[in-house]
Amino acid sequence: MVASKIKKILINESLSPPGLDILTRFRSFSELRMGYSTLLERLVKKFPQAKIYYINENKEFLESFLERHSGILPHSEKNYDLEINSTDYQPWEMLQNIPTYLEEDLSLFGELSKWKSKLKPKLKRFELVGKDKHLYIHPSSQVYPGVVIDTTTGPVIIDKDVVITSFSFIQGPIYIGSESRIDNLRIGGGSVVGRNCRLGGEIENSIIQDYSNKHHEGFLGHSVLGSWVNMGALSTTSDLKNNYGTIEIQSGDNRVNTGTIKFGSIIGDFSKIGIGVMLNTGTTIDVGCNLVDSRITGYTPPFTWISAEKKYKLDRFLSDSKKIMARRSVNMSDLQEKLIMNYYGKLN
Repeated sequence: MVASKIKKILINESLSPPGLDILTRFRSFSELRMGYSTLLERLVKKFPQAKIYYINENKEFLESFLERHSGILPHSEKNYDLEINSTDYQPWEMLQNIPTYLEEDLSLFGELSKWKSKLKPKLKRFELVGKDKHLYIHPSSQVYPGVVIDTTTGPVIIDKDVVITSFSFIQGPIYIGSESRIDNLRIGGGSVVGRNCRLGGEIENSIIQDYSNKHHEGFLGHSVLGSWVNMGALSTTSDLKNNYGTIEIQSGDNRVNTGTIKFGSIIGDFSKIGIGVMLNTGTTIDVGCNLVDSRITGYTPPFTWISAEKKYKLDRFLSDSKKIMARRSVNMSDLQEKLIMNYYGKLN
């Protein structure tokens, strides 16, 4: 259907499938950053005349979403011109679609092309492989000498106030969010980095939401991380079985076949992975965990403290999380705290 004829859009989150559910405990799937923009931002930009409606059977979650987005309406219509379902956005499919998301963002968000006017002086400071027409660097960002940026396989989009230090290799297609710091990082294969992240080591074909860290050596491959995730030095994901078999993932009692031989891990918001921890292929770690075992496999339930028999106490979790957020000059909102407390309460 022609975009101008789209007048009513429904975001349907009545069901969160295994895998995606881990990433959407405290946010809608439409709020996940999948490129330069989130899905919701992309819909608003693409269909500016359309009214957007939202459905979620969880009353507290519904109220929270509508409070965060005052222009969105609760589900009330019988017929919609376009329906967006959470079941169509599995993490492994999101990874495969990164090139498509970025290309669509480049066509929708005209401000990106404006960065080109101040690009030429920056080209002298680092090594560019490929054409500069596929390179978008915000004027406020710093790219040090000794950095190599490769646009031969897709666009490279570097948002405002990003710092990329020497000896980093950045390969498109990729988006690096505002205020992120990149130190001695090798990243490629199609990736999305959220706002204010700290990254180093090696990353391949991964999506990392805002305020997450993987600042040291170690490999993160074909994985999706929520917000406020921290991966300790030398922590590593496996993203390929030694028999090249397709990978299954688990969330709670539910298992699903990804249909791909390359997939690493899903790690939920506020989870922390200790130094030197190895994550087996298809490992899923739910929200609020603190894990230090040398090897993690399968599914780890929410708020696991060190081992499956122990739980992160709510008051301590909230206290620790607020301290971590304060280091990035972010305060936990009353709304976010309420969501966390409601979810924690339902587990106990």
